[in-house]
Amino acid sequence: MRWIWVRHGETADNRERRYLGHYDAPLTDRGKKQAKAAARRLEKETIHYVYTSDLERCRETAAIIASPHRLAVMEVPELRELNFGRWDRKTYEEIMQTDKQLAEKWYNNPYETAPPGGESLAELGNRVSRWLFALEKQMHPDETAVLVTHGGPIRWFLTGHVTGKPSAFWSVRGPGTGEIFIVDKHGQTWSSPSL
Repeated sequence: MRWIWVRHGETADNRERRYLGHYDAPLTDRGKKQAKAAARRLEKETIHYVYTSDLERCRETAAIIASPHRLAVMEVPELRELNFGRWDRKTYEEIMQTDKQLAEKWYNNPYETAPPGGESLAELGNRVSRWLFALEKQMHPDETAVLVTHGGPIRWFLTGHVTGKPSAFWSVRGPGTGEIFIVDKHGQTWSSPSL
């Protein structure tokens, strides 16, 4: 079984280094070019399914990738980015100016601490993992799925399911905008050629 994780292309908020959660931002022109580059890279892959977060930046990216394969894109709200609540679209500096104490608590323990009005990493992980386990059960071992999503869900999968080190969430390098991360399942183990 192969899962091809794709982080959506660039948005204006990504370019400005703002936390971007459930706000529905579109791709920039550069983001569309990144999505087209990802589509070219995956053109020769045999792909059976394309799943995407239901936010516009992912839907746009997924549609570009699915087009050469003539596949329908299936929207999955569980693949959304972490809900940053009132911190959505704010920079690190802005958050530290207005919410320093809570922000430091969140950086030190994001699994139990949530941004104001948002969700903790444990909550993100629970919704993502529940859906992924269901996907595993419905796919055949020789099938490939593309999952177009955000940095948070990809890093959650990488740390929790591939390396088995959820505490490494902040330190692991997730893919940049428009980048691809491929994993294969052998038995009960997920592994990546790039790790």
